[in-house]
Amino acid sequence: MNICEERHTPKYKVTYKGVKGRNYNPEWLVCSTCLSGKTCFGDKEQILSIISLMENEVISR
Repeated sequence: MNICEERHTPKYKVTYKGVKGRNYNPEWLVCSTCLSGKTCFGDKEQILSIISLMENEVISR
């Protein structure tokens, strides 16, 4: 599994859309700072789902 930065504490598991024609959807463990501050992690058009690791609930599908 991918992580935004090794020194960050992941708070979300984000599943992104994969490449067309493939069944693989990349999953990243992302901290709240990177999810809200970096366009590469918070691109809503590319996100399939966001799961909170702290509460273990689905935030977005």
